Amino acid sequence: MEFVEKIKKIFFSVDEDSKEKHVLNDEILREYDIRGIFNQTLFEEDAYNIGRAYGTFLGRKDLRQICVGWDCRNSSDALAENLIKGLVHSGMKVTSLGVCHTPMMYYAVNKLSLDGGIMVTGSHNAPEYNGFKFMIGTAPFYGEDIKKIGEMIHAEDYVEGNGREIILNSILANYIKDMLSDFEFSDELRVAWDIGNGATSTAIKTITSLIPGKHHLIFEEMDGNFPNRAPDPTVAQNISYLSKFVVYNNFDIGFAFDSDGDRLAVVNNEGKVLFSDQVLEVIAADFLKKNPGAQVISDVKACNRLFESIKKFGGVPIMERVGHSFIKARMKVSGALLAGEMSGHFFFKDRWFGFDDGIYAALRCLEILSQNTGAFTGLEYGHVTPEIRVSCKESEKFKIIEEVKKKLHSQSIEFSDIDGVRVSSDKGWWLLRASNTQNALSLRIESYTVGNMPKIKEEVAYYLSKYNSDISRILEEEHE
Repeated sequence: MEFVEKIKKIFFSVDEDSKEKHVLNDEILREYDIRGIFNQTLFEEDAYNIGRAYGTFLGRKDLRQICVGWDCRNSSDALAENLIKGLVHSGMKVTSLGVCHTPMMYYAVNKLSLDGGIMVTGSHNAPEYNGFKFMIGTAPFYGEDIKKIGEMIHAEDYVEGNGREIILNSILANYIKDMLSDFEFSDELRVAWDIGNGATSTAIKTITSLIPGKHHLIFEEMDGNFPNRAPDPTVAQNISYLSKFVVYNNFDIGFAFDSDGDRLAVVNNEGKVLFSDQVLEVIAADFLKKNPGAQVISDVKACNRLFESIKKFGGVPIMERVGHSFIKARMKVSGALLAGEMSGHFFFKDRWFGFDDGIYAALRCLEILSQNTGAFTGLEYGHVTPEIRVSCKESEKFKIIEEVKKKLHSQSIEFSDIDGVRVSSDKGWWLLRASNTQNALSLRIESYTVGNMPKIKEEVAYYLSKYNSDISRILEEEHE
């Protein structure tokens, strides 16, 4: 019998060294988060290794206390479970927040003075995506630090430790209590909230039950399949139902959120989906009355009108590259108390913690509307496109930007390279940059007159037709 067992081991046992090891796909290492398609480019094993690497990174700085939250995507439970295992095995004391929205994770790190935090979320991307957003202390963790995590995983550079997981159930109540402690709203407001089946559901249900006004919730139940609309609320067609609902029911304003609640889109009482730079203009006007001379930050996708308006209101405008991590870092360096991105991220450091929070931004809008019911109307920006996304291979998008830069240089055309290329002239301006969250190039165009818009589009098509033969059609489909 012993002889038979030995033969079995020789011929049928698997040599552990011969197993094909799982290799991290570097494509998921983005500029300010880690993000991929579940079970195609992002796997449960990656989550475990990310936990081990991040825990090792913190541990070597003698940082041990971290929290983890996750959104309602179908893959989030499994990824969070493996992430937490990796963190615990690297010696971290992990506070588990359960299913929540990203700003609540940010709040927990700030409120509990933790050493870091990780949110498992696919953010505004389609249901098949998922990923991880990081904090180190109250600061964003991004750029070279994200690359470092990838390098540690490839090198299997981990420490072993005996950490533990703690379940925390009270953070939502504290978050809502702190958030509502400094607001007064009109009893007359009629507000529609498009939750989009995302992770803001529990928080918004509770908040709207506590504040004055009439509130109607749309697509309020969490569902990782997002059956009613795509998760990105900044694409007007995704929230067309909200727009119609606001007009048909004579509501004063509508709010829409992405799946993890750090983005906000606003629909005014005419059913118009406002660009985020328009929303920031309204917020900045109110903010600068109380903080004259203060700095206000926005990104390179914002219209010139926003920066000029900030000056008109008595503030100091700052243009920054795209990305919530870059905006937060710039706020810290500059001391700015208000910032906003075209992607729907708004940051408040007066009366709040400075992180991007869609729900808090919505409440600031309601506060303004309570004082001025016409605050969000009459904000026409002239001839400007929304953000235009042009599909592109992840491996190609940054190369294309560099080649366009070279071509502009060769033609002696001046441009800003804060983020991608922003080319300005007396006709208007256009921006081309590589998206940090999607396999796409990002475009936006502003023309100072209606007649110049086709000319600027032709100019953009000239630089991009080599890479996308449909670029002219794509540009023509975008309404001014």
